[in-house]
Amino acid sequence: MTSGLIFNRGKGTVKNDISIRGLSTIFGNAQPLVVVDNFPYDGDITNINPNDVESITVLKDAAAASIWGSRAGNGVIVITTKKGKNNQPLRISFNANVNIADKPNLFYKRMMSSADYITTEERLYAEGYYQNTISAYNSPVITPVLELLNAESNGTISVAQANSQINALKNQDVRNDLEKYFLQKSVNQQYSINLSGGSENQRYYISGGYDKNLDNLIGNGYDRVTLNANNAYDLLNKKLELSTGIYITQSKTTTNNPGIDQITYNGSSLYPYARLADNQGNPLAINKDYREGFIQSAENAGFLDWTYKPLDEIRNANNTSSITDYKLNAGLKYRYNADLNAQILYQYQRSGNEARNLQSQNTYYTRNLINQYTQVNSDGSLTLPIPLGGIYDFQNLTGIGKDLRAQLNYHKYWNNKNELTAIGGYEIRALHTTGSSYRLYGYDPFHETSQAVNYLDYYTLYNDPYSASAIPYSNGQTDLHDNYRSYYFNGSYTFDKRYTLSGSIRQDASNLFGVRTNQKAVPLFSTGLSWNIANESFYKWELLPMLKLRATYGYNGNVNKTVTAYTTAYYYDASQSGIHQPYATIINPPNPELRWERVQVINLGVDFGTKNNIITGSIEYYRKDGKDLIGTVPYAPSTGILTFTGNTANTNGRGLDLVLNTKNIDRELKWNTNFLLSTVSDKITRYLSASPVNGLLQNGDGLSQVPLVGKPLYALYSYKWTGLDPANGDPQGYLNGQVSKDYSAIISSATPDNIVYSGSARPTVFGSFRNTFQYKGFSISANITYRLGYYFRKSSIGYGSNYGLGGDGDYDLRWQKPGDEQHTYVPSIPTSPNNNRDLFYNFSSVLVQKADNIRLQDISFSYDLYRQRIRQLPFRHIQFYVYANNLVLLWKVNKAGIDPDYQTGPPPKSMAFGMKADF
Repeated sequence: MTSGLIFNRGKGTVKNDISIRGLSTIFGNAQPLVVVDNFPYDGDITNINPNDVESITVLKDAAAASIWGSRAGNGVIVITTKKGKNNQPLRISFNANVNIADKPNLFYKRMMSSADYITTEERLYAEGYYQNTISAYNSPVITPVLELLNAESNGTISVAQANSQINALKNQDVRNDLEKYFLQKSVNQQYSINLSGGSENQRYYISGGYDKNLDNLIGNGYDRVTLNANNAYDLLNKKLELSTGIYITQSKTTTNNPGIDQITYNGSSLYPYARLADNQGNPLAINKDYREGFIQSAENAGFLDWTYKPLDEIRNANNTSSITDYKLNAGLKYRYNADLNAQILYQYQRSGNEARNLQSQNTYYTRNLINQYTQVNSDGSLTLPIPLGGIYDFQNLTGIGKDLRAQLNYHKYWNNKNELTAIGGYEIRALHTTGSSYRLYGYDPFHETSQAVNYLDYYTLYNDPYSASAIPYSNGQTDLHDNYRSYYFNGSYTFDKRYTLSGSIRQDASNLFGVRTNQKAVPLFSTGLSWNIANESFYKWELLPMLKLRATYGYNGNVNKTVTAYTTAYYYDASQSGIHQPYATIINPPNPELRWERVQVINLGVDFGTKNNIITGSIEYYRKDGKDLIGTVPYAPSTGILTFTGNTANTNGRGLDLVLNTKNIDRELKWNTNFLLSTVSDKITRYLSASPVNGLLQNGDGLSQVPLVGKPLYALYSYKWTGLDPANGDPQGYLNGQVSKDYSAIISSATPDNIVYSGSARPTVFGSFRNTFQYKGFSISANITYRLGYYFRKSSIGYGSNYGLGGDGDYDLRWQKPGDEQHTYVPSIPTSPNNNRDLFYNFSSVLVQKADNIRLQDISFSYDLYRQRIRQLPFRHIQFYVYANNLVLLWKVNKAGIDPDYQTGPPPKSMAFGMKADF
């Protein structure tokens, strides 16, 4: 871990969502640039075998990131892979580990119990809520309890029989079946071996790796093979260096289990008393889309089996994706003399992703689609517009990147006082991405055949005779070109190891921006100063023998590929048009003034160290201002568009990074501490469109970008809360300064000025505290992380039109009688449906809580043996290690018992066991 870097969690985040020193863009790519062995890496970072990594460096200020220019605005993560060394005999290293993680805890998040669910269904049924659904012409699905209540009403079964079966269902919890049949402990295995060495004029490194993962979801897995080989040769009496390298990754992901959230009832959450298997583990059908009687009558008419058995779906699925990613690189370096050398670097990268999803006729998706479009002829015979057989979906995406860099490197040290370092170069980069997708109906995997279908005509749907639809069409093509050209210079001069002056300038150009030539390129620069006070003759403080001040200023850039200088539009083919004609919609009009996003960075730092390095560390203050950011502007409707996208927005960010390392005990027993503290504050300073209040309330905490000037991009907003009405438990708010229950008026009169702003939805203070103990060959390390200064919105009940059926577990805490308002904030069940009442409560300030937390993130233990200490060992070094992760939440400020970063449940605890041997 490093200061300033945080993995974002919560709403709207994605896998490996990283921020370095906050946000400096609104709609652009907010992820840091990843550089692997001198070139930007556009692939999935998980494709890199961690055993091949020599070092990882995070560049944060303008001067450090200056060489990467227009893509460095969000910070740069530089990964250097392992290389061989000259005059080193063959060395072999082997590493193997297995990581086991618990099942996810489905009972972490409180949900309405089966008993409450059924009681609510009985009440709704008695009030006639389901009457229209039960008598509907298209037989929409109802739950097993409603089927029993309807059968009782029709006299098909007795009251006693109905009550007996319903009472039995009240004790059923579908989460038990989900945990038993859909989840498992994940097991991830990783193996790697590498060989390295070199002679006087040559060095090499070769490695291979294999990963095999079993997912928490039964039926899902991941396999990966990696191969890495690099060589370097010294020629012409070591004046010329030739380097070559190849890195290949091939992986396969199996996703036969779509996840428990995909097991739905009528398009929403599954009723909690569903049974997925009988006592012997045989799959059972659940009510999903249609009533049992409808399914049976359709089957009697010759339709395919229309039942849905979730367990069978996992067994019948065949959904895989594969990635083949390889890099080829070559370099030449010519040393003119001891000070000056020239080098040329080239890299070719190809990443291919293929996704294949064969949904056989046995899967519910295929049977359902075939049945829906089946036409019943007048004589009772059936016509199948979608033929029998499987449905095969194929997608492929290929990215080819080519990078070429020519660079001069100069380093001169003279008179024992002067040191000059400089690089200058030219770089071109091209990325070509192509892709296609298609669907085959009536697919026979054994003979690789399929059948044509009619995409143009509309067919009456059997499950809804008053609706007609065309057969789903999913063919598509992608073709993208990104071209970049750059000139750059970076240099520094140091006098007497005390004063350093640095500077850089870079110009990036791209085909993405500007109709005018001068707008296709952006000049970026940085400058820096440092003063090593400890080397001054007047500095005599022995307690602090290392003290250095530094300051940098400059501009980095950011790329927003969602806009271009030219008119952009979506084109649709005739099958997607009601009039069977192709058409287009304008995304953005032409913008010849379009420019790059820029980030102005100021950094002030102090590096220090006490005597014998007992305490070392650094303190840095930074400011990041985003300029010319992409934003939207309202446009006159008479132009044919409502908004215009261009360089209309600005942001401001600032913060502090503290790194503190201490040697608490430095004897045979060693105790070291590493403390990281980062603060970050960012806000929108210019945005010309007024963000809708409902967007701020419902999506401002991370679901989407809803900018508001003066506030962070991701923030918590809410309606002001005044408590429950003691008479009936209604939620109460404010309207024109008065307590009110006029929810419609409260909502319609809400403005950014009168709603409650709580604070940032992302941590503004974060860091870690790691202690490491070493004794002889033993080492143990514990890492505590903390995230402070942010807020989250607790989920709660929404009653809707069905008394909150299937909703949050807060249903148990609802107001039920006068006096309950003293110990609960959950409103009563309304006397009649009131969506505005729900909306006000669910986005009121009573549900916003502080998210501050401290957790024991991980503990690692290792034991090392060396041949130099035990001569009989057959290897130079061997290490046994254990690593435990996601251990325990030590403290949280909220009193709701919720992990604020994982409201639906924290990531499972995991334990890894491994061994590393060096020969």
